[in-house]
Amino acid sequence: QAVACRALRRGRFGCTTAQVPPALGLGPMAGESWRLLVQYPNREPVHRDVPVPQTLEDLRTVLGVERGQILLTKHEHYPDQQYIVEHLDQLRDGAFLRIHIPRRRIDISVPPDVKKKAVMWYPGATVEQIERAIAKAAGFPVGTQIELRDRDATVVLSTTIPNDTHLEVVPVVERRPQTAPSSRTQLGQQQQQPQQRRSPLTPVGSKASPVTADGRPGKMQTSLSHPSVLNGALSNSSVRRERSPQRGMSPTRPRSPAGNASVGSTTPAVHQSAPEEHCVHILSGHTGFIFCLCAVGDIIFTGSQDSNIIIWDLNNLQYIGTLPGHRGFVKCLHASFAKKILCSGAQDKTIRVWSLDSFSTQKTLLGHTGCVNAVLILESLDVIVSGADDRSIRVWNLSNYEVLASLEQAHLGGVFALDRFGSSVVSGARDRSLKVWDTASWHVQKTLHPPHYDGVMSIAVTSKHGKLYSGSRDRSIKEWDVPSLTNTMHALHVHGDWVQSLCMSISEDVLFSASRDSTVKVWDGDLQCQDVLQGHKAPVSALEAVGNRLFSASHDRTVRVWRIDQYG
Repeated sequence: QAVACRALRRGRFGCTTAQVPPALGLGPMAGESWRLLVQYPNREPVHRDVPVPQTLEDLRTVLGVERGQILLTKHEHYPDQQYIVEHLDQLRDGAFLRIHIPRRRIDISVPPDVKKKAVMWYPGATVEQIERAIAKAAGFPVGTQIELRDRDATVVLSTTIPNDTHLEVVPVVERRPQTAPSSRTQLGQQQQQPQQRRSPLTPVGSKASPVTADGRPGKMQTSLSHPSVLNGALSNSSVRRERSPQRGMSPTRPRSPAGNASVGSTTPAVHQSAPEEHCVHILSGHTGFIFCLCAVGDIIFTGSQDSNIIIWDLNNLQYIGTLPGHRGFVKCLHASFAKKILCSGAQDKTIRVWSLDSFSTQKTLLGHTGCVNAVLILESLDVIVSGADDRSIRVWNLSNYEVLASLEQAHLGGVFALDRFGSSVVSGARDRSLKVWDTASWHVQKTLHPPHYDGVMSIAVTSKHGKLYSGSRDRSIKEWDVPSLTNTMHALHVHGDWVQSLCMSISEDVLFSASRDSTVKVWDGDLQCQDVLQGHKAPVSALEAVGNRLFSASHDRTVRVWRIDQYG
């Protein structure tokens, strides 16, 4: 920690600082001047006497030409024509100059009503201002979150987007979870039922001392748990695990008395927190969707659609710096404090290895032919494991960054998730399957059965209880027994949309899930939903637990920090 923090505080994270421009040098012709006829925007031409410039940048400085503005001059033989000034040889004493402010223009459509409508802006406009103008032109209410699409691709808006780009505007609809039954009703139902055998996982509501990633006592102030927890409402679980499923089928969790919902509904919660109830801070700084999170020592990294990685201080939750370098969406992050490295995978098909001492790129790994969706550092083996849309898994030697193993066609679809347990690595993919790999030979040890009904997006492992969990686009979570590699539970319709991320608490007694339905849910050891964390305005894509706090990253371009010590 100390090494990383000292490096950060020394400013070695690749950020530039503003410098005062040097004084205008007049060179050997000092004392001489040019008289130029200058036309500023929306003004009549005026004469300006300026020292003979040595560079074009000197002239722009003297004339007060701002960044993004263009200098135009008349053609020597065709005075009615103007062209861009690119070097000083195009100018002379007495020349005419016009300062031009170029505007940007794109066309938008909102099927089926708006076919083509122009949106224009000038230099100085921010991405947020442009988005508001686009939303207004599309006819959406003020404050509507929008997504820009070019056919099937999502577009990250930039102030320098090419002119005449045609984009489709789609509103991002906030999905709210189904209202849960009141705590009083749940308490009454549970008191009428006999107490069942408890799961080895500690139920939500049990007391635990919050700690930071390095084992120190948590700094955040704790508060009393919800009344239903204090009254023991969560101590009597009405659900048992089914351990002897019919061959070839996943054991599904029995419905609770309040769970007579139709297909498409979500699992009711024992308690549903009010929006923002447990949110203690919001990190904002990215200009695109945030796809991934990674904490190491006293810092946390976030990767985004804007191609950047931002560094945040975990002690005061403040911005530290930005790591540019990727040329596409940053889709995955993983760090090792022992190795002092951060690995990032991106849409540009590369993996970058960053030094945690200098925060500079140590190596760029090339080889994948598709977007890199998952990266994993195995410290004991001194290797990096990566999975990509090209259906392959690659193993890289950390000593020389050579490829140790290339598992082509590891899955029948893109690889979305990687995690480890013991001496094995487990992968999840678009082909609905989970595969366990032997790290000694990198051969398939077992394909877990039965598979999900859609792509596997995330994996969470609890070595404490010998379990692993898989979250899928089929809106379900499966529990697997690690020693036997068998499916022990299948919770259906846990969210209103794809399950995009799973995360264990530091104590490994509580499971968190994030979804495209914009919510984060809290689960106990019986996969009973204990709470719903609301606040994000768009899909939640990644989770990271650090001590008594949970970080959730979203397409709304924010990371929310939640207090979770009340869950155990």
